[in-house]
Order: sequence, then C-alpha cells, then structure tokens
Amino acid sequence: MLPKDNVQFFKTNHQLMCIMIEKYLNFQLIEPSCIVSWIFSPYMLPHFDRLYLWQMLDTTIKFCIKRCDRIKVELEKSKLKLNDKKEQEAGAPDPDIAEKRKQLVQAAEEEVDHYVKLLEDAERSQKEVFLIVVQRFIMILTDHIVRSEQESRYTQTLWFRCTRDRLRQTLVKYRREVKRYMVTLQTLLFTPEIEPK
Repeated sequence: MLPKDNVQFFKTNHQLMCIMIEKYLNFQLIEPSCIVSWIFSPYMLPHFDRLYLWQMLDTTIKFCIKRCDRIKVELEKSKLKLNDKKEQEAGAPDPDIAEKRKQLVQAAEEEVDHYVKLLEDAERSQKEVFLIVVQRFIMILTDHIVRSEQESRYTQTLWFRCTRDRLRQTLVKYRREVKRYMVTLQTLLFTPEIEPK
C-alpha cells in the first residue's frame, strides 16, 4: 500500500500526489495493483469523485501497458539478435571461432529467456490490475444499489452515474487490453445474480 505519510503530506496538493504515484511506479517501489487497491480503498472513498483519483488510475493502467509494450519490443530485438548469432555460428569454419560464437548464442538465449520472464510478470501484473479495477467498480456499484434499495432511495444518483461512466470509460479506453481478459473477467466477476451486459 501507499505510505500514509506520503498521502498525508501531499493531500493538499493532488498534482504532486499524482506525480509521486508516477515516480513510485517508474522506480518500481510499489506494484500497480497496490495503487489500484489503494484508490478503491475505504480510506479514499470520500475522494472517489475527484479527478485526481481517476488520473492516478489512468496513469497506473498506462504504466502497465507501456511496460508490457516496452518489454515486447526488447524481446523481439533479443530474438533477432539470437537468430543472427545462430546464423553466424553455423557459418564458422574454425573450431575456436565456432566455440566463441556458441558462447554468444548461449548468452543471447539467456537474454531471450530473461525477457520472456519479464514479459510474463508484466502481463500478469497488467491482468491483475484490470481484474482489480473491474472487481472494485462492480463491488462499489453493487454496494450502492443494495444500500439505496434498503433505504428506499433512488439508485440512479449523480454519484452512481459518474462512477458507472468511469467504469465504462476505462473499459472502452483500454478495450484492446480488456478484450484479452474477457473470459477471465466473465468467469470471476459475473455471477448469476449479476446480469452480464
């Protein structure tokens, strides 16, 4: 979770809080899923309709996507480098040169394996972030509906519509990434009591 001291320190300057979230992510001090959980925590519920929270959520999701894209590019580069090394190894007539090239191929294979592991971790983290976002939105909206019905209040309040539309905006904005996790989202989040729309 975010250190409460930092949140307390920046609570009057929300722009700096957004900048600090970005710094935490860039320096990998905090996992993106922790930031998303913090945004949807009861501690932040009074600020739920504030724009800076949505900026932090957007920054966190963008960070996950950019990290995956950056690792994919590096993985492709290392695969090309591995293929070049293998071609050079195959064309080496001298045994000493062939041995050196074989060592270079092994180093390139290790580099590819490293990027594959990084990509798997980044994609797992990205999937976790999207699952948490959708799950927390659904929990908050469902809780609002239940409380409103228990108290015989109108459910379609301004807060409800804004929150629902934030969920819709997030899903539409990142539809390419969400589409990959659609089956998981449907199986984990939508139960028979909740209508899938």
